[in-house]
Amino acid sequence: MYIKIWQNKVFETIDYTETMEKALEKLQNDSEYLVVIRRDGTLYNLISRGDITSLYTYEMDKKLIEILDPTDSFLFDTDLVEDALVLMLENRLRILPIVDNEMYPVGVFGLFEVLKAFKTISAMEEKGTRTIILIRDIPGELNKTLGIFASRNINVLSLMTAKISKEKRMVSLKLGIKDINKISDILDEENIEYEGIYEED
Repeated sequence: MYIKIWQNKVFETIDYTETMEKALEKLQNDSEYLVVIRRDGTLYNLISRGDITSLYTYEMDKKLIEILDPTDSFLFDTDLVEDALVLMLENRLRILPIVDNEMYPVGVFGLFEVLKAFKTISAMEEKGTRTIILIRDIPGELNKTLGIFASRNINVLSLMTAKISKEKRMVSLKLGIKDINKISDILDEENIEYEGIYEED
């Protein structure tokens, strides 16, 4: 899924010729983060409230350009949520700036946006039944399981998998039906191992 679906398009900027004092004032009073831009409006860096302690180690009349290097940690709005997560984890960042193809800032993507994306991707807001099943981690096994629900006209609203052992994979399916008994009957009939079935409103 593309980050542009969940990106936050509301953000404040500060020119890299502004002083550290001005940046700290904005962070303390108005903004959780500031996208630092060059004079031509393109991305230079990003600072957040989490940086305040380290920023106070600099002289207040220092310009941001004298303290910050150009960042290489940013996203394009056509990047995937997975790309954002990898970049955030690898660099221990809570928020990333998003730019267009010409490097002009168009949004930000942080932990809150990650949670919004997960909520949508996992179909948490849709009515149905969450089913946690265990399958063999071999080609075709998941497709066979999905075929069982398709043959019964049960829609799969979301699907997530995680490898839990060398041989097994756990699968979380959100199904477009609110009937725990029907789902358990299908799983029992098809000899599909499962750990839980939960109705979700």
